[in-house]
Amino acid sequence: MAKIIKNRYILAESSAQIDFNDPANQRALESGIMQALGTLNYSYSNPKTMLATEKQFILRIQRNSEDSTILALSFIKSINGKATGIYTIKTSGTIKSLKEQLIKNDK
Repeated sequence: MAKIIKNRYILAESSAQIDFNDPANQRALESGIMQALGTLNYSYSNPKTMLATEKQFILRIQRNSEDSTILALSFIKSINGKATGIYTIKTSGTIKSLKEQLIKNDK
């Protein structure tokens, strides 16, 4: 029987104007998470940027690695040479509620 993978979603915000829709910025974000978590915990976490605006993004992760990924986001101090801080706004088990908040905050 196959194991069902349960995900959590994190809505986070950057202190600087960084376009997280740009693949280079997404790779830099994932690289920063990997440096903070290490390769093994990064593979357990399996982060993926789902939706993004210029300052906010929704990150999908595995459920068991939520706390360590939030901590890793706080360690990121620059993305592609641009100084920034990443702050977690909200976590959820579904992406629907975070989409609503992302759209509300974007206006």
